[in-house]
Amino acid sequence: MIYIQANDNISIPFIFIEVGVLMLVSFLIGYFFAFYYQKGKYLKKISALRQKLSSKSAADIDMDFNEDDLKEIEESNIAAKNQRNITELKVYDTPEANTGELDFSRIGYADSEDADDLQKIIGIGPYTEEKLNTIGIFTFDQISKFNSHDIEIVTELIQFFPDRIVNDNWVSKAQMLVQSKQRIKLRKDRSVRMKKA
Repeated sequence: MIYIQANDNISIPFIFIEVGVLMLVSFLIGYFFAFYYQKGKYLKKISALRQKLSSKSAADIDMDFNEDDLKEIEESNIAAKNQRNITELKVYDTPEANTGELDFSRIGYADSEDADDLQKIIGIGPYTEEKLNTIGIFTFDQISKFNSHDIEIVTELIQFFPDRIVNDNWVSKAQMLVQSKQRIKLRKDRSVRMKKA
Protein backbone atom coordinates (compact mmCIF):
# COMPACT_ATOMS: atom_id res chain seq x y z
CA MET A 1 0.00 0.00 0.00
CA ILE A 2 1.46 3.25 -1.07
CA TYR A 3 0.27 6.37 0.61
CA ILE A 4 0.05 9.62 -1.28
CA GLN A 5 0.37 12.65 0.86
CA ALA A 6 -1.29 15.97 0.15
CA ASN A 7 1.74 17.37 -1.68
CA ASP A 8 1.90 14.33 -4.00
CA ASN A 9 4.97 12.75 -2.35
CA ILE A 10 4.88 8.94 -2.29
CA SER A 11 5.35 7.41 1.16
CA ILE A 12 6.23 3.70 1.51
CA PRO A 13 5.38 2.10 4.84
CA PHE A 14 8.38 0.98 6.87
CA ILE A 15 7.15 -2.66 6.90
CA PHE A 16 7.78 -2.97 3.16
CA ILE A 17 11.35 -1.89 3.63
CA GLU A 18 11.82 -4.40 6.45
CA VAL A 19 10.34 -7.23 4.38
CA GLY A 20 12.54 -6.32 1.43
CA VAL A 21 15.67 -6.33 3.57
CA LEU A 22 14.72 -9.69 5.14
CA MET A 23 14.11 -11.21 1.71
CA LEU A 24 17.49 -9.95 0.50
CA VAL A 25 19.25 -11.38 3.56
CA SER A 26 17.51 -14.77 3.20
CA PHE A 27 18.43 -14.86 -0.50
CA LEU A 28 22.09 -14.18 0.31
CA ILE A 29 22.15 -16.85 3.01
CA GLY A 30 20.63 -19.42 0.65
CA TYR A 31 22.98 -18.42 -2.14
CA PHE A 32 26.09 -18.85 -0.02
CA PHE A 33 24.96 -22.17 1.44
CA ALA A 34 24.27 -23.49 -2.07
CA PHE A 35 27.60 -22.13 -3.31
CA TYR A 36 29.59 -23.89 -0.58
CA TYR A 37 27.56 -27.08 -0.94
CA GLN A 38 28.33 -27.23 -4.67
CA LYS A 39 31.94 -26.32 -4.01
CA GLY A 40 32.15 -29.23 -1.56
CA LYS A 41 30.74 -31.63 -4.16
CA TYR A 42 33.32 -30.56 -6.70
CA LEU A 43 36.11 -30.79 -4.13
CA LYS A 44 35.07 -34.40 -3.52
CA LYS A 45 35.23 -35.09 -7.24
CA ILE A 46 38.64 -33.44 -7.48
CA SER A 47 40.02 -35.45 -4.56
CA ALA A 48 38.55 -38.63 -6.08
CA LEU A 49 40.21 -37.82 -9.41
CA ARG A 50 43.52 -37.17 -7.67
CA GLN A 51 43.22 -40.50 -5.89
CA LYS A 52 42.37 -42.19 -9.17
CA LEU A 53 45.35 -40.53 -10.87
CA SER A 54 47.73 -41.50 -8.12
CA SER A 55 46.65 -45.15 -8.24
CA LYS A 56 47.05 -45.50 -12.03
CA SER A 57 49.97 -45.11 -14.35
CA ALA A 58 50.05 -42.33 -16.93
CA ALA A 59 49.07 -44.69 -19.77
CA ASP A 60 46.01 -46.04 -17.94
CA ILE A 61 44.46 -42.69 -17.10
CA ASP A 62 40.88 -42.33 -18.29
CA MET A 63 39.86 -38.69 -18.31
CA ASP A 64 36.16 -39.53 -18.52
CA PHE A 65 34.78 -39.33 -15.02
CA ASN A 66 31.21 -39.91 -13.97
CA GLU A 67 29.16 -40.24 -10.81
CA ASP A 68 29.59 -44.04 -10.71
CA ASP A 69 33.35 -43.61 -10.39
CA LEU A 70 32.83 -41.18 -7.51
CA LYS A 71 30.48 -43.60 -5.74
CA GLU A 72 32.91 -46.47 -6.28
CA ILE A 73 35.80 -44.49 -4.79
CA GLU A 74 33.67 -43.30 -1.86
CA GLU A 75 32.55 -46.90 -1.17
CA SER A 76 36.14 -48.11 -1.23
CA ASN A 77 37.10 -45.29 1.19
CA ILE A 78 34.22 -46.23 3.51
CA ALA A 79 35.17 -49.90 3.34
CA ALA A 80 38.77 -49.03 4.19
CA LYS A 81 37.66 -46.93 7.18
CA ASN A 82 35.37 -49.71 8.43
CA GLN A 83 38.20 -52.23 8.10
CA ARG A 84 40.46 -49.96 10.17
CA ASN A 85 37.74 -49.59 12.81
CA ILE A 86 37.32 -53.35 13.01
CA THR A 87 41.04 -53.96 13.39
CA GLU A 88 41.42 -51.31 16.07
CA LEU A 89 40.13 -52.93 19.23
CA LYS A 90 38.94 -50.60 21.93
CA VAL A 91 40.94 -51.13 25.09
CA TYR A 92 40.07 -49.17 28.18
CA ASP A 93 42.72 -48.60 30.78
CA THR A 94 41.80 -49.70 34.25
CA PRO A 95 43.04 -47.43 37.00
CA GLU A 96 45.92 -48.67 39.11
CA ALA A 97 44.01 -47.72 42.26
CA ASN A 98 41.51 -50.53 41.63
CA THR A 99 42.53 -53.53 43.69
CA GLY A 100 39.15 -55.24 43.93
CA GLU A 101 37.19 -57.16 41.38
CA LEU A 102 33.47 -57.42 40.82
CA ASP A 103 31.83 -60.44 42.36
CA PHE A 104 30.06 -61.80 39.28
CA SER A 105 29.03 -64.92 41.19
CA ARG A 106 26.78 -62.63 43.28
CA ILE A 107 25.62 -60.11 40.68
CA GLY A 108 25.39 -62.63 37.85
CA TYR A 109 27.05 -63.25 34.54
CA ALA A 110 25.73 -61.92 31.26
CA ASP A 111 26.89 -61.35 27.71
CA SER A 112 25.84 -59.32 24.71
CA GLU A 113 23.04 -61.79 23.88
CA ASP A 114 21.36 -61.07 27.24
CA ALA A 115 21.99 -57.33 27.05
CA ASP A 116 19.34 -54.85 28.14
CA ASP A 117 19.15 -51.26 26.95
CA LEU A 118 21.06 -49.80 29.89
CA GLN A 119 20.45 -46.28 28.57
CA LYS A 120 16.95 -46.52 30.02
CA ILE A 121 18.61 -45.77 33.35
CA ILE A 122 19.05 -42.03 33.69
CA GLY A 123 22.75 -41.21 33.88
CA ILE A 124 23.83 -43.97 31.49
CA GLY A 125 24.56 -42.76 27.99
CA PRO A 126 25.97 -44.65 25.01
CA TYR A 127 29.58 -44.15 26.10
CA THR A 128 28.92 -45.30 29.66
CA GLU A 129 26.91 -48.28 28.42
CA GLU A 130 29.80 -49.30 26.19
CA LYS A 131 32.23 -49.09 29.10
CA LEU A 132 29.87 -51.11 31.33
CA ASN A 133 29.66 -53.77 28.62
CA THR A 134 33.46 -53.99 28.43
CA ILE A 135 33.64 -54.92 32.11
CA GLY A 136 30.82 -57.47 31.81
CA ILE A 137 27.76 -55.48 32.93
CA PHE A 138 24.97 -56.03 30.40
CA THR A 139 21.68 -56.32 32.28
CA PHE A 140 19.44 -54.41 34.67
CA ASP A 141 19.53 -57.44 36.97
CA GLN A 142 23.29 -57.12 37.43
CA ILE A 143 23.05 -53.41 38.27
CA SER A 144 20.14 -54.03 40.65
CA LYS A 145 22.40 -56.28 42.74
CA PHE A 146 25.17 -53.71 43.22
CA ASN A 147 26.27 -52.94 46.77
CA SER A 148 28.45 -50.02 47.86
CA HIS A 149 31.68 -51.95 47.22
CA ASP A 150 30.54 -52.86 43.69
CA ILE A 151 29.63 -49.23 43.02
CA GLU A 152 33.14 -48.12 44.02
CA ILE A 153 34.76 -50.74 41.78
CA VAL A 154 32.53 -49.94 38.79
CA THR A 155 33.16 -46.21 39.24
CA GLU A 156 36.91 -46.85 39.10
CA LEU A 157 36.72 -49.33 36.21
CA ILE A 158 34.66 -47.12 33.93
CA GLN A 159 36.39 -43.96 35.18
CA PHE A 160 33.07 -42.34 36.05
CA PHE A 161 32.38 -39.37 38.30
CA PRO A 162 32.55 -40.31 41.99
CA ASP A 163 29.11 -40.74 43.64
CA ARG A 164 27.35 -40.34 40.29
CA ILE A 165 26.01 -43.90 40.39
CA VAL A 166 24.58 -43.29 43.86
CA ASN A 167 23.23 -39.82 43.03
CA ASP A 168 21.51 -41.07 39.86
CA ASN A 169 20.01 -44.03 41.77
CA TRP A 170 21.14 -46.65 39.26
CA VAL A 171 20.39 -49.54 41.62
CA SER A 172 16.80 -48.58 42.44
CA LYS A 173 16.04 -47.71 38.81
CA ALA A 174 17.50 -51.02 37.68
CA GLN A 175 15.34 -52.84 40.25
CA MET A 176 12.25 -51.09 38.88
CA LEU A 177 13.19 -52.05 35.32
CA VAL A 178 13.76 -55.68 36.38
CA GLN A 179 10.31 -55.77 37.97
CA SER A 180 8.82 -54.22 34.84
CA LYS A 181 10.51 -56.88 32.67
CA GLN A 182 9.18 -59.62 34.94
CA ARG A 183 5.62 -58.26 34.71
CA ILE A 184 5.84 -58.13 30.92
CA LYS A 185 7.16 -61.69 30.83
CA LEU A 186 4.33 -62.87 33.10
CA ARG A 187 1.75 -61.24 30.83
CA LYS A 188 3.27 -62.92 27.77
CA ASP A 189 3.33 -66.30 29.54
CA ARG A 190 -0.26 -65.85 30.64
CA SER A 191 -1.41 -65.00 27.12
CA VAL A 192 0.46 -68.04 25.72
CA ARG A 193 -1.21 -70.31 28.31
CA MET A 194 -4.62 -68.83 27.48
CA LYS A 195 -4.08 -69.47 23.78
CA LYS A 196 -3.13 -73.09 24.46
CA ALA A 197 -6.22 -73.65 26.62
